[in-house]
Amino acid sequence: MKKRFIALTDIYRKPGDKQIEIDDVESMIRLLLYSNEIDIEGLIPTSSCFYKGGNEYDRQVILDIIDAYETVKPNLDKHADGYPSPDALRSVTVCGIPRFGRSCGNGFGEEKYNDNPGVNRIIDAVDKDDPRPVWVGLWGGANTLAQAVWKAWKTRTETEFNTFLSKLRVYGISDQDRGGVWMRRMFGDRLFYIVSPSAGTALGAAAFVNSTWFGFAGDGIEKKYMHPKQGCRGAQSALVAKPWLRENICGDTPYRKIYPLPTVAMEGDTPTYLGLIQNGLQDMEHPDWGSWGGRYELYLPDKAPPFAKKELYPLWTDVVDTVELADGTTETSNYATIWRWRESVQRDFAARMCWTEADDYKKANHAPIVQLKTPTALTVKCGEQVPLSAQGTYDPDGDSLFFRWFNYKEAGSYHTVIAVENADQIEATFTAPDEPCSLHFILEVKDSGAPSMTSYARILVTVNS
Repeated sequence: MKKRFIALTDIYRKPGDKQIEIDDVESMIRLLLYSNEIDIEGLIPTSSCFYKGGNEYDRQVILDIIDAYETVKPNLDKHADGYPSPDALRSVTVCGIPRFGRSCGNGFGEEKYNDNPGVNRIIDAVDKDDPRPVWVGLWGGANTLAQAVWKAWKTRTETEFNTFLSKLRVYGISDQDRGGVWMRRMFGDRLFYIVSPSAGTALGAAAFVNSTWFGFAGDGIEKKYMHPKQGCRGAQSALVAKPWLRENICGDTPYRKIYPLPTVAMEGDTPTYLGLIQNGLQDMEHPDWGSWGGRYELYLPDKAPPFAKKELYPLWTDVVDTVELADGTTETSNYATIWRWRESVQRDFAARMCWTEADDYKKANHAPIVQLKTPTALTVKCGEQVPLSAQGTYDPDGDSLFFRWFNYKEAGSYHTVIAVENADQIEATFTAPDEPCSLHFILEVKDSGAPSMTSYARILVTVNS
């Protein structure tokens, strides 16, 4: 089932067409390539600690991207069903609050913003007769969302307000104003919120280098800007660097030519929706399971980041994964929860960019179709040998397929990695450990097409004594 998504973005360019928030433009361009996988219900330019805008000039940046999308949509439709009409995207592209969210009552939490188009777009989406929650990606500041929450808080009964909160799923690219901090301190016991917390000011941006989302492309950052203290060791940095982007993403065709090369780092905001893509891996209702958007766990941090207030309630936040590298060594970091998927993420993006140019299905590559013979949820006994089968899996283009089964240790409760026998075959086995626990096994299926594409399946195993 598709996830519903709203992007709040501090996308903007200065008069004279000098583009500033290039990474937001890049993230928006990628998002529309995956708009057949996600129900986009809001594209809202707003402010941040780096930009105090969110006006019609910023909205035009998004509309220009939609115009480019319109030119390639006939080709996209040849490769996948479900791409929204350009007019549908335009209809949900509205302005957020054009002021920095300094505090409740100063940039949000003010009655004068109650009829802001972005605020009402969020409220209308949440109130829609649709049982699916609404995911809100905070690419910039959170004040437009905070105003929507404040308005609902002030105008609804407690029961109605709790229902409103229960439908929100927030993924913040750290804190770029005080709106997110306010929401978490006021309603954190009822609000689903993924974030690597920070102070919500430009001064607090130094903490960004410690954030999980930085593992998406932070190691490709220009050296004159901030960079990870330890780097993303083990990540394939070439896949987020300018030479690879020039060769695989940029170009002269209608959609390629609007993708700008990064000036700081590539697509800092893309992780907010990567986990919503229907590739067989995700279930973003469980951030601790891990996905293309990273992995997070629910807990109360024991201290606040620099210049920030301590959290009052548990939230979904940073946690580490250990990834085995090609040389046999391992790397453990919160960055690794997201860069571990980088090759598949980037090659999938490159393949979809090819869709924009291919006017026939046979002229481009498409992802494998995974079909499991093994149930996706199993209960087994301690010490039992358990078969895993993906018989029926095929590639729609007739390409060769490469299989990899692995135990995603951190997503389960067992303390060591469970070995998989015949892990590179369509059928494999593992032996359940000698103590009760939960296990996650991931099947990765990659094709031989160019660019290659990858699909997944996840099997949840409960081990009983």
